[in-house]
Amino acid sequence: MNGQIKSIFRFSIFIALGGLMLYFAFKGQDIHQLTTELKQANYFWVSLAAAVTLLAHLVRAARWNMLIKPLGHSPKLLHTFNAVIIGYMANLAFPRLGEVSRCGTLTKTDDIAIDKLIGTVIVERVIDLLSLIVILLLTVLLQFRLISSFIYDNLLKGIVEKLESNQLLLLGIGILGLISIIALIFIYRRYKLQLMSSVLGQKIILLFSGISKGLTSIAMVESKVLFIAYTVLLWFLYLLSTYIMFFAIPATSSLTFLTGLFVLTVGSLGMAAPVQGGIGAFHWIVSKGLVLYKISEAEGLVYATISHGTQTLMVILVGALGLAYILVSSNHKVKADV
Repeated sequence: MNGQIKSIFRFSIFIALGGLMLYFAFKGQDIHQLTTELKQANYFWVSLAAAVTLLAHLVRAARWNMLIKPLGHSPKLLHTFNAVIIGYMANLAFPRLGEVSRCGTLTKTDDIAIDKLIGTVIVERVIDLLSLIVILLLTVLLQFRLISSFIYDNLLKGIVEKLESNQLLLLGIGILGLISIIALIFIYRRYKLQLMSSVLGQKIILLFSGISKGLTSIAMVESKVLFIAYTVLLWFLYLLSTYIMFFAIPATSSLTFLTGLFVLTVGSLGMAAPVQGGIGAFHWIVSKGLVLYKISEAEGLVYATISHGTQTLMVILVGALGLAYILVSSNHKVKADV
């Protein structure tokens, strides 16, 4: 019961945070005008952008298969694709739940140890982070003046001002962190044997063993060139989807591929925020970013709402089909075993 209460509490916190971000994003906007423009959007381009994103998810699944194969398993592409989409759907409920959900889904369909799969997902996340850093650096180099002003005004200015006015608090946090690290080291060294021999300790050892095996999969992929090609193709498709979505509304239809690179970058940062599916954070950061390209904040919100809403709806629909497929497959498997 306590676990359920904690889950409900965490869910409520994430929902509230997402709602707060949405409030700040839409604060002062003419909602009637926004809904009118949403209705008038060109949904041919919206559908095409969604299809390209779906293809990107398929490429992600194929790349994930390359990491799984060195572990001695070769799941069907359909199974890994279902797991990826279901993972995205899980993120709509709880941030970061998707990684565990996609591993759990593939464990169910292909009987692969979940701890090993978690290792491969960690590899994926590290590669995605490095890819995003490369894209961010490329975006900054190509549009340095615009990007630097945006990052400082919207992300760094408030942090810098708070640090300057709270140096004593910052020093206190640093000292407390250092004391905590020393205390943890002392406890570990003194009670190492007891900790490692406990049930929890054994579970932790087993988990890290599986993760380490998953992490080594990157060194054992059959073709590193193909793996890199999949990664480049994945991010190109994300960029293409972002650019195609510009044509959905007149205000953004004249924006360039280079602008799409910027929107992809800031949008990815918004999606990484600790709220369900980046809701609110994506809308806020994309609408603020498009102001740099002479797009009004209201028009930027229309674009962000269409883009985010389309991806969310697509994930829910395709994810529901994936869950139905797994349910039907499981029933057939049970009958065959009987």
